[in-house]
Amino acid sequence: MKIKSLIAAAALALPFAASANVITTTSSVTASGAGTVDYVSFNLDAYSTVRLNSSSSSFDTYMYLFRDDGSLDASDYITANDDYPYCCNSQITTNLAAGNYIAAIGDFYLSLSEAVAGLNGGYNSSGAYSFRAETISGGNVAFGAAAVPEPATLALFGLGLAGLGVSRRRAAK
Repeated sequence: MKIKSLIAAAALALPFAASANVITTTSSVTASGAGTVDYVSFNLDAYSTVRLNSSSSSFDTYMYLFRDDGSLDASDYITANDDYPYCCNSQITTNLAAGNYIAAIGDFYLSLSEAVAGLNGGYNSSGAYSFRAETISGGNVAFGAAAVPEPATLALFGLGLAGLGVSRRRAAK
């Protein structure tokens, strides 16, 4: 009887375990100068299949995906998309390792060098857009960059644990 109850509980939990983690935001780009490229930072806590989407009713979005190593340059480039599946909607579906990422969104035509520099020299319109990131499988996605512990912080933590161990030994004697 217990086995049947466990199987039933597991079957009920399956749809929840397979559900996607989704984040969304709305932002905008300007028609010229600073603000012609907008950046959305996000992080993954585990290897995941991720779907990114940007769309606008006022301009044709063009999206680039980069690794966020703290200094954006062309070597951080992963992939880009324009017009999926139709005008004004860009979508990227890819597998990503746990870590920090940046999506650069601008108007058509946004080149790689413009996405890195943050200035779009293409056919610029201004307007709002929506950005959506979801994990299809794997871990969780969240806005911002994940905090990475510094070696000094880890060393202090280790010293604290060692101190607790020494104090417990002394108390036991």
